[in-house]
Amino acid sequence: MMPNILLEILKSRKKSLAEQLKLFQYLNPDELGHGRKKLSEVIKINDGISIISEIKSTSPSLGEIRKNMNITKVAYAMEESGVIGLSVLTEPIYFNGSFLNLYLALKGTSIPCLMKDIVFSEAQFKLAKDIGATNILLINLLGNLEEMYTLSIDFDLEPLIEIHDIAEINDLIHLMDIGIIPPLIGVNNRDLKTLEVDLNTSKLLIPKIKKLYDSKVSVISESGVKSFDDIKFLQSCGADGFLIGSSIMQSNDIKQKILYLRGIH
Repeated sequence: MMPNILLEILKSRKKSLAEQLKLFQYLNPDELGHGRKKLSEVIKINDGISIISEIKSTSPSLGEIRKNMNITKVAYAMEESGVIGLSVLTEPIYFNGSFLNLYLALKGTSIPCLMKDIVFSEAQFKLAKDIGATNILLINLLGNLEEMYTLSIDFDLEPLIEIHDIAEINDLIHLMDIGIIPPLIGVNNRDLKTLEVDLNTSKLLIPKIKKLYDSKVSVISESGVKSFDDIKFLQSCGADGFLIGSSIMQSNDIKQKILYLRGIH
């Protein structure tokens, strides 16, 4: 069953997307995504800590995170600090995101970029591709995963499939049974019913994902990563990469925070 908060955001998103699409209805496919690697490609060749740095100013759990943000400068600072990719929120009501933010982040950088949204419509895939994103988030609990996965491939967007609990492993097994092996699986450490974060979610789920796919899939630990010690713990659980938002966005010095998370002091 879909958690109430996710259902609430999905209902809101179905209304807000229509308004956003009006603003971008005349957008021509951009060159911003051309030549960029996908996230999984960079993770496989990266010798260091693979951080996907998230650009967001608000979240349902924390409220306002960062005021008066210059997206272009923030994205540039993240790239300069050695992250392997960006994640940009485009949901406007609960995360204060926008497709303009995605465009601005892409315009000022050359690394992979994940469009993070409550994805349910083909229009979102088209817009992500036209703006220049390389990756797209697919939340398993939203349902229609097979259809959403097919759309991501059709639009040449590498999917990051996000799961939250042990029951969702069965959905990954179903994908395998029909011949789908996704390049990226994300484990969200946040309980969507309580919004509490527990890194032990990764400790529980990542070994099971690794056993299921062997080395064919890169696993990203998401939410709650605040320190280098957190990263070392999650690496010991088998995490190949880390999607980090709030702790970076709350920092007074984004570059120094990312360097610290990468173990560069």
